Amino acid sequence: MSTEPRAELQRLARIVERSRQRLEELDRRKQGVLEVVEDHRRTAAVLTSLIESAEAGTASGHVGIGAGVSLPLAASDAEGRSIVDLGSGVYGERTWSGALEVTHQRQKDLESIVEELEARMSELEEEIAQNAVAFNTMAEQIEADAKAETPAPAASEDTPPSPEPTASRSPAPRRRRFGSELTLDD
Repeated sequence: MSTEPRAELQRLARIVERSRQRLEELDRRKQGVLEVVEDHRRTAAVLTSLIESAEAGTASGHVGIGAGVSLPLAASDAEGRSIVDLGSGVYGERTWSGALEVTHQRQKDLESIVEELEARMSELEEEIAQNAVAFNTMAEQIEADAKAETPAPAASEDTPPSPEPTASRSPAPRRRRFGSELTLDD
C-alpha cells in the first residue's frame, strides 16, 4: 500500500476526530446557554407574578438570602423596584416591568445564540458525515487495492508441502581476532 492513500486516510481521520471534539464543545456551550435561558425564564415568571400582584394591590413576598433566612418584600409604590445587572458589573435600579423587559430582551438574545450554536452544530454534523463517508470509501478502496496486489498462494497437488525444520539453529558465537581487527560478524 502506498503512503499517499494512507496519509490521506489519516488526515481524514484527524479531521473527523477534531470535528467531533468541536461538536462536543459546541454542545457544552449550548447546554450552558440553555441553563442561563432557563434562569431568565424563571426570573421573568417571578417578575410577571410580582407585577400582577402589584396591580391587584397585594404585592409582597420574601427574598431568600441563604441559610434559611429571608427578607420581607413589600412594594413601596404600586410597582416595586429591583436592581438589575446591566452588564460589565454595572447595576441599575429598574421597576419590575423594566426588569422584565431587560430579562425578556436578554432571553431573546440568548435564544438567538442557541439557534446559532445549533446551526453550527448541524453544519459540523454534516461535515463529519461527509468526511466519515469519504474515510470509509477510501478505506474500502485501499483494502480492495491491497487484496488485488497480493495474489493468493496457489496450492498445487503435485508439490508436497516443504517440511519444516524441527530444530532451530542458534546463531553462531562471535569470533574475535587478536587486537582491534573487526570481522564480518562484528
